[in-house]
Order: sequence, then structure tokens, then C-alpha cells
Amino acid sequence: MEWTGYWYGFYTNKPIDFVFSEWRKKMSIINYQYDYRLENYNDEKNYHNKENIWNTLFCYKNKEMFEHHLEEGYNIDMDGEGCFMIQAKKAQFRGRATLFEFDDEPIDDDFTYAIDMRFNSLFYYCLVLPEEPECSNFSQKIRGFLISILDDENDKVE
Repeated sequence: MEWTGYWYGFYTNKPIDFVFSEWRKKMSIINYQYDYRLENYNDEKNYHNKENIWNTLFCYKNKEMFEHHLEEGYNIDMDGEGCFMIQAKKAQFRGRATLFEFDDEPIDDDFTYAIDMRFNSLFYYCLVLPEEPECSNFSQKIRGFLISILDDENDKVE
């Protein structure tokens, strides 16, 4: 089977325990079940490298939806819903960004502003949706759930 689903990555300072706890609450609101797994994507040589250990919550409505996913991959059913997944790991972030806008205002074309980013301890979340949020109200709602958790200011930050 070929790859399916639409992947969205998020870096944040929100710890996995907090995000997954809030995620489980959101799943109960929409009557979804979830399976939790701890997965290590290292090869045998680097098996004990903790950087590639992922916490995974795979979410589905019922057994039929889960089994259909196993056969067809990520998809939207006739009710407009589907399986989705969130994965998380502790990560480092090393990057460079160029700002084109600041405080919702464009930056002068004659002036470029580059930022080096160096974070030793962040969390990376990968959300896999059945369809692009721009094309699916359901995917848009699920992506909105994660954004609302990540934007929540009433949590404990590590």
C-alpha cells in the first residue's frame, strides 16, 4: 500500500504528557477511541538512541473504521470522518528563518531579517490527517483540536 494521509509538523514547548492528556479529552468529546504505542524507529545499531522514540496515539471511531484503514489507508468515510494519528517525541530544533512579516506587518523589501534558532529541548508533534484541512471539515476540526491544545496558556511548561 502506498503512503496516505496528510502530515503536519509542529514544534512546541508543550510536554507530551500534557498534550496527550488533553488530546484524550478531545477524543472522548467526539466519541473516538485511541491506541497508544511507544515506537522506536532506530536501526539495530542505534536501537538505544532515545531521539527516535515516538509516542503515538492512533485514533478511530470504531472497529470497522479501524479495519478499513488497515486495508485502504487514511481516508474519509461516507459520514465525513476517518482515522488519524498524532505522534510526538522530544527533539532538538536547529534552523534558520527569514522573516518577511513581523507583528502582521510586511518587512521592508530592502531589509531582510534572518534568525538562527537553537533549541536543545523541544517537542515535535506530527499529526496525520485523512485529508487536507482545506478540503475537509473533519480534518480541519482535528487540526484545530491540536492547535487549541498547543496554544493553551493554562498548562505547565517543562
